[in-house]
Amino acid sequence: MNISTSGSRDNFRSYLEARRMPARAMDPVVDPAGWLANELRNVSTWSYDITAADVAELQAAVAAFRRSGKPIEAVSRADFPLATFGETLRDIRRELLDGRGIVMMRHFPLDAFDREETAIAYLGLGCYLGNPMSQNKHGHILGHVKDLGGDYSDAKTRGYMTNAEMRFHSDGCDYVGLLCLQTSKSGGESRVVSSVTVYNRMLAQRPDLVKVLTEDFYRSRTGEINPGELPYFKQPIFSFAEGYFSAIGVGAVIDKAQKLPGVPPFTTAQKEAVELYRQTVDECAVDIGFERGDIQFLNNWVMLHTRRGYEDWPEASRRRHLLRLWLNDPNGRVVSPEQRSSRTGKGVQIAGVKLVAPLDVSESADA
Repeated sequence: MNISTSGSRDNFRSYLEARRMPARAMDPVVDPAGWLANELRNVSTWSYDITAADVAELQAAVAAFRRSGKPIEAVSRADFPLATFGETLRDIRRELLDGRGIVMMRHFPLDAFDREETAIAYLGLGCYLGNPMSQNKHGHILGHVKDLGGDYSDAKTRGYMTNAEMRFHSDGCDYVGLLCLQTSKSGGESRVVSSVTVYNRMLAQRPDLVKVLTEDFYRSRTGEINPGELPYFKQPIFSFAEGYFSAIGVGAVIDKAQKLPGVPPFTTAQKEAVELYRQTVDECAVDIGFERGDIQFLNNWVMLHTRRGYEDWPEASRRRHLLRLWLNDPNGRVVSPEQRSSRTGKGVQIAGVKLVAPLDVSESADA
């Protein structure tokens, strides 16, 4: 087990010297999350190495929680005490909120835990950043990103159930966490990009198309709806509220919405805006390798993410597998009430579905 004894405790805290200016629509945005790709290529400059002392705190908290007899989905900060490590996690939240908007934690102690203990520890540390949210129609607060044979082009299939290269997107939460349990045989690199940088670059080139992206776009709910709900919802890509910029992705749900009844086809300006947006995202993105035990946390309001397509191992036990958290921060980034109240801010909420934390999934229907 590879555990740091000291930790890269100061590398990720860019928020200590960060500068943010009040943001206004159609003006350049000055925000700590407006980084360039070359600034993130050296992962050690924005990562935190989990220490042996951190692991000891996690083990003690996991043992205490198991003794309580509560189900995994009931994990909360109140019954998962982390002293010194908890202070580090509070700094990580500050970095997500007021810094670059992304932090890599390294050397999560997978070999020290069984799968249930891993789930408890991961959810427990996540509670120091926000509250776990439902990620799908089954109420999963512990998501499983793995190839379940899904078809990425299918209107009701979400990309995390496939091995395809996905479009850049943002998830329906403040912070998303991805813990690497197993890597693929080849490919599967994480890709991230600053929404702030994309906005600023587009604004310098085509402000007319940026204006189009501040207007509503239809987005598919990928079949995860309550009775009586429409299969789509509308949101702008770029938004401004109380001096803060925020953005959501132009991912596959935009394209899939075009196939739904009642959704008007893209206008010529929308097509051009989407094309330039996606081109600019690719130009601004950086690829990041995922190692076993890495946890990538990012702020969805200022960050887009995806992954490269990948080839998996033939053995089931070796196949690429990430554990995902969607976290809601009640005191998170200032965004418009419309953004907060929509699926983008609330996750997937299906009436009557209880929150659960499955230790694994094996079929698309379970994911």
